[in-house]
Amino acid sequence: MITLFTAQPGLAQQQDVSAASPALQAEENDADRADIVVTARRREESLADVPISITALGSADLVARAVVTDADLQRTVPGLTIRQTQGNNSLTYSLRGQSADIFSGSPSAVVTYLNEVPMPVAGSSSFFDLASVQVLKGPQGTLFGRNATGGAVLFTSAKPTNELEGFVRGRLGNYDRRELEGALNVPIVDDKVLLRGAFNLSYADGFIENRYTGEDLGRINRESARLSLTLKPAPGVINTTVAQYANSRGTNTGASYTYSVYGCGETNNGFALSCSAGLLFGPSLDSVLGPGAWAAYLAANPKAYAPGLIAYVEEQRRLGQYVTNHPSGADHFGETWNVSNTAEIEFGDRLRLRNIFGFVDAYTDSQQPQLGAPYATILTANAAVGQFGNIEDIRSYSEELQLQGETADGALEFIVGLYIQRQRARSLYPQTYFDLRPNAGFPTYALNHFRIKNYTDAVYAQGTYNLEQIGIPRLSVTAGLRYTRERVRGLQLAGSDNFGAPEQRRTYEDPSWEAGLEYKASPDLLFYLKTRGSFRSGGYNGTLDPVGIVALGGSNFFRSETTQDIEGGVNFSGRAFGGPASFSLAVFNQWIQDVQRVEFPDPDGPAGPLASIAFTTNVPSERVRGIEAEGAVMPAEWLRVGGQLALTDADFTDNQVVLFGSTYSYGPVGDTPRASGTGWAEFSLPMAPNTGEVMLRGEVYAQTGQYFSNAADSIAPRTRLPGYALVNGRLSWNDIMGSNFSAALFGDNLLDEEYFVGGMQLAVALGHNGAVVGRPRTYGLEVTLRY
Repeated sequence: MITLFTAQPGLAQQQDVSAASPALQAEENDADRADIVVTARRREESLADVPISITALGSADLVARAVVTDADLQRTVPGLTIRQTQGNNSLTYSLRGQSADIFSGSPSAVVTYLNEVPMPVAGSSSFFDLASVQVLKGPQGTLFGRNATGGAVLFTSAKPTNELEGFVRGRLGNYDRRELEGALNVPIVDDKVLLRGAFNLSYADGFIENRYTGEDLGRINRESARLSLTLKPAPGVINTTVAQYANSRGTNTGASYTYSVYGCGETNNGFALSCSAGLLFGPSLDSVLGPGAWAAYLAANPKAYAPGLIAYVEEQRRLGQYVTNHPSGADHFGETWNVSNTAEIEFGDRLRLRNIFGFVDAYTDSQQPQLGAPYATILTANAAVGQFGNIEDIRSYSEELQLQGETADGALEFIVGLYIQRQRARSLYPQTYFDLRPNAGFPTYALNHFRIKNYTDAVYAQGTYNLEQIGIPRLSVTAGLRYTRERVRGLQLAGSDNFGAPEQRRTYEDPSWEAGLEYKASPDLLFYLKTRGSFRSGGYNGTLDPVGIVALGGSNFFRSETTQDIEGGVNFSGRAFGGPASFSLAVFNQWIQDVQRVEFPDPDGPAGPLASIAFTTNVPSERVRGIEAEGAVMPAEWLRVGGQLALTDADFTDNQVVLFGSTYSYGPVGDTPRASGTGWAEFSLPMAPNTGEVMLRGEVYAQTGQYFSNAADSIAPRTRLPGYALVNGRLSWNDIMGSNFSAALFGDNLLDEEYFVGGMQLAVALGHNGAVVGRPRTYGLEVTLRY
């Protein structure tokens, strides 16, 4: 029987079959769990030896669990939240209470990597022909390119092999889903020159009806291709180059559900709430502009909801989650190039030199619905200057040199390295506020256009010493240190409302460290205890007027965020209940200082030029503690069951910030459900010999509610999203009648649960909040041919 067994805290990938077919990986993974290899510490080692909390998926598990985009990872990784702030093409990874706010200049708290090269996360991408996905939780800094306070997500593409092989996979589903992907592996020169090409084409209609424009939101049109070349010119020398291109078009779902609006005079825990949008878009407009103003607006805008924006909250509930009335465009375009080159030279059996070069060029242009009501309270457009859509243009070069090895007696394993990255990010944000035409004086236009350059330089070293060499069996100690300097330069560009200020510069530098103990109780059982420290570099607030903010005693720059944690855990990978089994448990306590969060202060009054700016500031301190567990067991040849659970308690322990004489209070921590988890089961149905394998898989993902604001207890109430549960299923027939064909029926959200996956908090800026809806029931047919 061939089954996949990868729901464990490690990478389900054999060292010698990392690019093999999913069926072959499944067969060998079940045969010997001790052979599972992980790379979480930048070297290949057995799963049972890894002292870190990891969730990982092999290539076959990615297919079986229908993980085809970033958003799908949330239901496969306990504690991971893929927050959608402005919809399906505006994503932020959140782990252990650590994320980056919308409109923030903060680096990501959870850094993603493709083939060990850091890459930006902007919109949902397609996953295709991957060997694995690993999610490392907690502070990362000693071994990876960019410092991170929350974690790291490692995507590894399938490498070329010495076999002529490939596959083609097609999917058809509701919402006119059409997807085609495939790969071809060609050994040009036997075990010397190996080539692999892969592609993915994904198309689907939108699932949100915009009654205002007649356009469907959530439409997908993604096209991606990858070419990988491995050269082995001499024994012990390997060079692999991977070039990937992707473009994405369609329409953004946006925060298209009108979630909450504040009325004038409302307070929350003693904090006065902003009410500008509710005041101006309703009959109360007459009290501001004079009698007849609202009637004039309705006459010029017949699709507007006459009772006003505050009343529209109830109308939105009546319409439901998949109907919106956004009065403008929602077009999305994205284009990304990724290139990596990894060169490895073996010096005998105990020393290896590695060089990793990376290049990323990413461009997006998106019009983002930020409220679903039929009023132009805010648009990502500026008709006065002919700009429509937020533009992000990022280019990055990175270079990493590593020396890995071990001492002659094998007691010490070490890695030392140098990391350099140069990144340039250009942002252009056109804005329209309060389009109340034909009333005089409206709308108000704004344009932010700025560039941020980041120069990162780091040196690091880490080693693990087996104390058995000095008479203490089964115990190892690990220590690592990294020192990073990040130089940040911010410049206002032509067209910006703030253009003319000179370039501003700031340097941030800090150490990152790790120390831990690992006790190998048996070949299958590991206990560990570790402590880590890392930081997230400070940065530049590009949306601020540099001259005006300095005149008011402020600065365009915010401080670095620092963190420390303690984590203890146990990893088991062996046999239980008569079959293969795996289990992991991690308990952690993390402290964060100078937490980077966005605020919308009003430094010079509601009519001043700096009103309602997005401003990254530093909240004094936060604490996050929790438990993460994963397990799987195969008690019979025909049955595998497993589950994952994350319990997270995150609080701002010192939550007040004073900006321009006003006190702002933070809490609860956003984007962090207190509980989330998945339970699943796979049944292998009895079949006659040589007819293939029929597998039925069922899965339930559930989470408690979460906030999409970090200030719900003060100035942003009614920003809590309810919890939900999703039921997913898959019925597959592999190797049909002994052929190379496989087929599957799949379905996600089978009970058609209506739920939310994020939100746009504009409580202080405008007095309203929009939510992002999750996907409705989707289902379809998948057919695969391997050759």
